[in-house]
Order: sequence, then C-alpha cells, then structure tokens
Amino acid sequence: MAKVIEINPKSTQSDEDLVALLRMGDADAFEIIYKSHASDLFRFCRRNIASREDCEEIIQEVFVSLWQRHERLNITLLRPYLFTSVRYKIIRYISHRKIKLKYEEHYRLFEATHDGGEEENRTADAIQQRIDHLLTGLPIRCRMAFKLRFVENLTNGEIAQRMNISKKTVEVYMNKAYNYLRSCYDEIYKTV
Repeated sequence: MAKVIEINPKSTQSDEDLVALLRMGDADAFEIIYKSHASDLFRFCRRNIASREDCEEIIQEVFVSLWQRHERLNITLLRPYLFTSVRYKIIRYISHRKIKLKYEEHYRLFEATHDGGEEENRTADAIQQRIDHLLTGLPIRCRMAFKLRFVENLTNGEIAQRMNISKKTVEVYMNKAYNYLRSCYDEIYKTV
C-alpha cells in the first residue's frame, strides 16, 4: 500500500501562497495568517496605545477588512501590509482621541458656563465675564473667529467664508483660542 504524503501543507506555505489562497476565499489560509501575525500586530499596537481593548479592536478591524476585501487583495508582502494597516489605524485612533479630548474640554467649559440654577447662573455669568475679558487678549481676527463659532454657532467653512480666509486659518485661530483659554484656566475659575 502506497503512503500518502501531504505536500506543502498550508501552515508551512509562504505568505505569498497564503495570500493567493485567501484571494480565493480559503478560510483556513485566513486563519493561518491570523494566527501567524495577530500577536505581533497586537504587541506593536500596545507600544502606542495603552488600552488593551482598543488594541484588540484595532487588530480585529484590520483582519475583518482583510477578509472582507480578500477577493480584491493586491498584496505582495503580507507582513509589511498588515503592520502598515495597523499603523494607520493607530494614527486615526490617536487623532480621534485628541479631537475627543478637545470636545470634552469644550463641553466641560460650556457646561460650567451654561448650567442651570440661580447660584450656578451667577457663577456661570462670572465665568463668562472672565472669559470675555480674557478673549480681549487674543488677536482681533482670532477673537472674531472664536465668537463666530460660539456666539453664532458657525462651522469652520462658514467662518472662513465670512472672514474671507481659509478653513485651515480658522482651525489655527480655534486652536490658538483654546490653548490661550486653557492657559488661563486658573484665572477663569478662580473662587467659583
């Protein structure tokens, strides 16, 4: 009786062969790719992001995307492709987190100045007066852009159009105003 020899089992195939199998929808090839690379990708992610859960989610998103696009893949080097995908996810995560922190800070400031109750209204009015006074320390155009945002509730595009400047300039003005107000935090909230 002849002995059957398995030639080139999937677990020992090259990444190039595994990608070719993945393109054809081979779930076993996908599983091998996952098992071969997920832990390294996770460690790479953890060096940049403290939250274990967020890292796991990023790795999952990369592999879900890989599987969803398996028929259209045009990958020559799998490992660099996966690490690049994770790196872009990390960059987006960090950018999103910075924006989220800005909005949280703005919300806290807004909440402090516009919360209910008579005593709180007096406190909010005092804070608003301090902010208005501090805003006079900003350049005129910066102050104008800031007030258009928070008094007239205009978007960056609308502010840019009204002031005849670019959206990027509006963003610079907003960042400058936020940073300035952040630096004046103690003065704004003194004996509140």
